[in-house]
Amino acid sequence: MTQRTRQFIHALIATLLLVAGSLATAQGVADQRPPDGFETMLVYLGTGVFDAADPDYEMPDADFWHREIMGRSDAQIAENRAEAVAFFERRFGLNPDAHSGLMLVDFMVDPRNEYRAYVSSEVAIPSEGWIVRDGGWMLSVTDPDGLDLGGEFEGTHVPQGAIFVFGEYNIDVPGEEPIIVHYQSGQPIVATASGMMFLCETYHPEWGWGRAQGISAPVTLEDGRTQANIRNVLTFSGFGDPERVPNARN
Repeated sequence: MTQRTRQFIHALIATLLLVAGSLATAQGVADQRPPDGFETMLVYLGTGVFDAADPDYEMPDADFWHREIMGRSDAQIAENRAEAVAFFERRFGLNPDAHSGLMLVDFMVDPRNEYRAYVSSEVAIPSEGWIVRDGGWMLSVTDPDGLDLGGEFEGTHVPQGAIFVFGEYNIDVPGEEPIIVHYQSGQPIVATASGMMFLCETYHPEWGWGRAQGISAPVTLEDGRTQANIRNVLTFSGFGDPERVPNARN
């Protein structure tokens, strides 16, 4: 076999590998297409293992969330807070600036949860996932007797510890601009012994309004460390198109 022949064969193999890789990527996107009736779907998991009591760990604070992750100025942070307060009052009849039984704080989810997007109907995601930075505003009920809600939940009573959220999922896509999905509580979030279930409305400028629904149920391991256990599914639209979902009306 001549040197030129060997070079030709090597070049041919390299080309075939590139084509195979492109086909595999395309197939990966096809395999993750959304269910009938939906335009877009995302799946997040949080599976990190960490020592929640580690004295040397410095948790990123809400200021880091607003300024470093979301790139907000002082004025934009104040505007974002005002939007959150207006939402909580409109939907749940709760105004933290006018009620002593409420507490409003801004937050960022602990990165040690290893919260990541693993499935997207828009693009194939590698098996290690894309990091989801999650933060915003959290309104919690501090009144020991709980509170009666107003707004869209007029007459509903929630206990002390019930929370309501208004924030963003900021998905870190390597080499590209982050994917930012807004979320806001669709109903009160009340923790139970089984964990904390959440149902939020979501919004993306291209995908429109949708739904995020999931649960966070962390586990304490034998060595005392925390095993994060978050499952979250996002769909756009929120509940799908009944005309395109088989048996949706049955």
